[in-house]
Amino acid sequence: MNFFTKQKILLLSAFVIVFITGVSLYLYSGILKSAEEIVEDNKVIARNAVEKLVLEGKDHITPIWEKYLKGKNKITKQDERLADSLLSIDVKKVLSNLNRLEGGFYFYDLDAFIGYSFPTIANPKPAFGPPPRSYNIIRNQARSTIRSESQITKLHKFDPAIFPLSTQPIYTDGKLIGAAWARIHIERKLSTSQHIQSGTFFLTLGSILLGLAITILVVWTLRKNMKEIKTGLKKMKYSPSYRLKEYGGVLGVISRSINEMIDTQQEEQEKRKKLEQELFQKEKMATLGNLIAGTAHEINTPIAIIKTRIQIWERKLRKAKAKNDAPPLVPDKSLKIIHNEIDRVSKLIKRLLLFSKPMGKKRKAVNVHKLLNEKVAWLVEAFPGYTINCKTQFDPALPPVAADEESIEQVFINVLKNAVEASAEECKIIITSKFLEEEKLAQISIQDFGSGMSEDIKPKIFDPFFTTKTKGSGLGLSICNEIIKSHQGRIRFMKPAENNLILDTWDQSTNIDTIQPATGTICIIELPIYT
Repeated sequence: MNFFTKQKILLLSAFVIVFITGVSLYLYSGILKSAEEIVEDNKVIARNAVEKLVLEGKDHITPIWEKYLKGKNKITKQDERLADSLLSIDVKKVLSNLNRLEGGFYFYDLDAFIGYSFPTIANPKPAFGPPPRSYNIIRNQARSTIRSESQITKLHKFDPAIFPLSTQPIYTDGKLIGAAWARIHIERKLSTSQHIQSGTFFLTLGSILLGLAITILVVWTLRKNMKEIKTGLKKMKYSPSYRLKEYGGVLGVISRSINEMIDTQQEEQEKRKKLEQELFQKEKMATLGNLIAGTAHEINTPIAIIKTRIQIWERKLRKAKAKNDAPPLVPDKSLKIIHNEIDRVSKLIKRLLLFSKPMGKKRKAVNVHKLLNEKVAWLVEAFPGYTINCKTQFDPALPPVAADEESIEQVFINVLKNAVEASAEECKIIITSKFLEEEKLAQISIQDFGSGMSEDIKPKIFDPFFTTKTKGSGLGLSICNEIIKSHQGRIRFMKPAENNLILDTWDQSTNIDTIQPATGTICIIELPIYT
């Protein structure tokens, strides 16, 4: 018998066992429900019986009460027995049609059961009132009914008796004098149900155990093949060209599906790598084109100024030579202009070198909180003409980030400088950090309360040489973007209304909402944590 045939037999056997177990559980739940229905049905019987007792005794209770029972200290034993015999006729009439039903009346002032009857039980039976073990149960419920002036129906148990008991107030001339009661014994009915329940339980248990045995056999049979698949998956992790052995039956479907999935993933990865390389090359060429165009424009202006000044000096020298005069002195103002333009070109070249400098692939653990605190201290010294008030709220759970510290320092310097330059002399800055645990990222937010950023320039802020400042090369944010991208991070800008990353209070007395203007900018930087 081959493996596939064994597997079919085992699966068929398991199906049969599951079916039998399901049927057994259904029957078992039905029997449990049947026991509940027995209780509820007999509660209704007891309730109907006590209502009939009150209705049947309505014409007799008042005269019997007035003649024989009224006045606790006046009645005799003979009067009580006579009243009991008269009332028990009505009780017997009501209860004789139902098996194991008993009842009577309880009178509060006398604290006694009168008119007791249990017509369907064989002798000997109690002469007056319920049996001793039930006495206090019935008495207490009857007194509860009298106190609440409402009908009560409850299930009571004591070994071996189980009975629903119903009690209802009785009145004479509008005065509450006691309660009628009726109960029905259901222990025999429940006992029969419990025997069936026990049998069904053991049948169910047997089916479950048999099903468990078959399940263990199936698992044991499949274990070897599953182990081979598990080992094969581990090999795939280190050897992408490895493929699983293909089996028969269900495991064959699994192994073939895994092999096909790995083949598809490899094809997709190769396509994605090719597309990424092509896209990177296109972006690189586009950036290079923009960079060359911007550089040419930026350098052309200072060179033109220098050339103009030199041409002026040449004309003056030619004139002096023609007249045999002494060479004219170069004015200080012209020299200063040339020096400024040369410095301008020099600074531009330095920024370009930083832009083109490749980021080191080796990363180390960098504490961004320490780095930010250092840059905030530097900011105060770098802008002596500003009153800088910087608040920080750092996440203590934030781990170090994986970064090139010098490059990330340059990013923080650029963003903080922009925040100050966009603000008035009273400059407020909020710096917060947060650990994005699911993404394994550190999120740093730098918010200023300056002039803000219009929507039309937002798409251009990372373009080389784009700037809205009167002085500036337009390379700062481009460099920041390249640095963050090389760290597999993200950088973006938004309005304060788009984000809630602000401190709860600016100081002990002033809420930040009261000082927050309609404008301002938040820079959000996200970097991978060090692992």
